[in-house]
Amino acid sequence: MSDPSQTAWEARLRGVLGCDGRDPERALKNLRYVVASVNEEALAVWDDLWDELRQSVTPGGIVLPEMAKGFVPPCGWPEFLEKFWLLKHYLDYVHRFCDASTAR
Repeated sequence: MSDPSQTAWEARLRGVLGCDGRDPERALKNLRYVVASVNEEALAVWDDLWDELRQSVTPGGIVLPEMAKGFVPPCGWPEFLEKFWLLKHYLDYVHRFCDASTAR
């Protein structure tokens, strides 16, 4: 039975992490797995976005002159922007997840 002093979010987090409050080490390990998984997905999306930009930027980060004509991603604007929003979603999730786990 859950502690009545817990918020719905805390109860849900405990259920997802499989923590009943008796093993904080286990809860921390589970938290790290979740954050690592979401972070891995975010890094993969960032890598996809960088691949789209890489042809127009030097390794030192200098934008090449042809970018002045306008950037058109090889995958097309809809997919490129979808990847940006996906990256934001992953980063927001990690941020909320970490805030919820430290707000005790």
